[in-house]
Parts: sequence; structure tokens; C-alpha cells
Amino acid sequence: MDLTKLLLNVSRVLKINNIFSLENSNNEDIHLKTKDGQVFDRFIPAALHIGQLSSQKGFIGSTKEEQGCVYQWLEYCLLRNQSQIMDILEEMNTSYMIKKVYLAGNEFTLADLIMYLYLYETYSKFTFQDKETYSNVSRWFRQVQNVACAQDLYPKICFSKTRLYT
Repeated sequence: MDLTKLLLNVSRVLKINNIFSLENSNNEDIHLKTKDGQVFDRFIPAALHIGQLSSQKGFIGSTKEEQGCVYQWLEYCLLRNQSQIMDILEEMNTSYMIKKVYLAGNEFTLADLIMYLYLYETYSKFTFQDKETYSNVSRWFRQVQNVACAQDLYPKICFSKTRLYT
């Protein structure tokens, strides 16, 4: 996914409008300029700035550890590309989401929203069997789509409550 589009969608989901302008000269360089003149030239600082504008307390992490984890997930998103999406899902499913509800701790954060938007297109094409293959990520994805309230931009994806395949 184009990083500028990703950040625009984050701001739309968070209902942060007309506070900044975003430009993209290529997929790596992002130019976010705020109304008060601040400029952010990279994805992670721009994403963190948008996250700070959220009305949700602790959206970029409540503790230093959570903030570091949010930063790591933003970096993970930046360093991976769409061709590696199945590897990302496999890694998240088997290594990370087994015992976690959210990516950076016990609360919904910027990391969850960005990874949700990053994975949305792939998940929207999945069959029920595909979703069961990545059961831990699917549990997280279903939770995030309910918390994010992004239905006006992204229609909810259906999940089965019972296992259909073995």
C-alpha cells in the first residue's frame, strides 16, 4: 500500500481533517506539513504526529515500552512490502499474536490501526478457510475492525464464529 494513502486513511479513521497536508514524491518520501508550519519528511515521524493528534489517550503508547513497540511496528510496516504479505501474516500468526490482543500492549494503538489498514486489502480477498489458516491474526483483525470504527472507509469483513475447516 502507498504510504501516503495509508497515512491519509489513518487520519480519516481518526477523523483528523484539515490539520495538515500530505504530499508524496515517491513511495518512500512523505512530506507532512501542519497548519502551524511543522514539517515531517518521513513515514514514522508523520505517523507518530498523526497518532498524537488522536483524541484517544495513549494512542502512541501509554508507557515507554509501548511507545517503543508502536515504533517497531511502524518500522516493520515500512520495511516490508506487499509482496511479503503472506510472510507477514505467517510471522504474526505463529510468533506474535498467539497470546496478544493488541500489537503494542493491552490497548488499541496506532500500530494496530496502521497494520489493520495495511492488511485490509489482503483480508478482504480471503476465504473463510484462509482466515482460519491465520486464526490468531484473524482474531486480532476482527477485534481491531470493531474498535477502529472505520466502516465508512472500509466495509467490515465477515468472519465465522465457528471453525469450518480442520
